[in-house]
Amino acid sequence: MKQKTLSDIIGALSDEPKPIGDRLEALGLEREDFSKKFSKELMATNVYGSSFLKFLEDNKQVLASGDQIPAQPLPENYQNPFAEETSPVKTRLSELGISGKDASSVLPKDVLDLSVTGSEFQDLIVANQDKFLGHLEKLALKGGKNA
Repeated sequence: MKQKTLSDIIGALSDEPKPIGDRLEALGLEREDFSKKFSKELMATNVYGSSFLKFLEDNKQVLASGDQIPAQPLPENYQNPFAEETSPVKTRLSELGISGKDASSVLPKDVLDLSVTGSEFQDLIVANQDKFLGHLEKLALKGGKNA
């Protein structure tokens, strides 16, 4: 691991879309080391600072260990819900694993039918996070069964 400055670390956690691999390098990890632990598609995935912190939290043991976990490729039918080409909101939610029934209980049909870019979709989720979290809480209270 290379010696990093405070500016490097703050840059790695900035709240703008950056690839996970670039963020890990900014923290001082060697690309050669973490590329053996994670797929190249995952390392190229653009995330915001808060999502990167969640990635670090979820993978702290993998990143800290010297063990090598073979990288698994993404499924062939994988669709990036945050890709910049336009796509309907309902399609993007489906790509996140949110069923049509769940999506329609959170957002009105006219919003679900809107075609948006990846960044517009991110903004939509942030603007409606209380609705999404409320729905998730409702599902959790019902034991994970559809509402």
